[in-house]
Amino acid sequence: MKLRDLLINLAITAAVVLVIVLFAMILKSQRPNLPRSTAQAVGGGGDEGLQAKPVRAVFQVVPGAVWVETRANEADTVRMKVGDEEHVFVLYFVDALEATDTHPQRIHDQARWFGLDEGGHGVIVEMGQQALNYVRTLLTTCRFSVITRWERVPNTMRYYALISVEHQQGQPPVWLADLLIGEGFGRVHGLTTPFPPESDGRTIPAYLQDLKRLGLDARRRKVGIWGKVP
Repeated sequence: MKLRDLLINLAITAAVVLVIVLFAMILKSQRPNLPRSTAQAVGGGGDEGLQAKPVRAVFQVVPGAVWVETRANEADTVRMKVGDEEHVFVLYFVDALEATDTHPQRIHDQARWFGLDEGGHGVIVEMGQQALNYVRTLLTTCRFSVITRWERVPNTMRYYALISVEHQQGQPPVWLADLLIGEGFGRVHGLTTPFPPESDGRTIPAYLQDLKRLGLDARRRKVGIWGKVP
């Protein structure tokens, strides 16, 4: 290639690069200057600013957890205020009835599991609302404890937890999962976990059998969703 042709090609390449750079600078200058998110969580809002808690080897009792009212709460998924932060805790062992129609596939799966036809989707949400009201009453009127290892629900800032409730005065606390299954407000489903040795001596298989017995009893008594099943 002649020197003259080489110089022409270099000049064209440089001109193209310059045009691309100028175009990129113009686009950048036209983008709005959005504020950065702050490290806080608000009731009903996102958790984008929170830093994930490290998973612990043993369970710990979350000190002073207080119910936070939000439209995102479900019977098995509740937002709690802990000091200056808010966290969402998801129960081990139980899948409670959906309280909204936000996740139609979950509603479909639950309706099919409980033996309801396509028209049963509305029944699931209706009973899910009752389940949520039941849990709200428990956790705003009774003493309870949130116990967690800060094990995260995949791809979220939610944490799995056990919740024990002193729902009858003078009686030992009961796991919230037991109460939901026993009232016909959910099914035995979801992630399992070994119990803290000091709070429950049962193995996972033994506890699952106890939950299934509670579910069979709820079905026999026709309580909760079982009262809607043909």
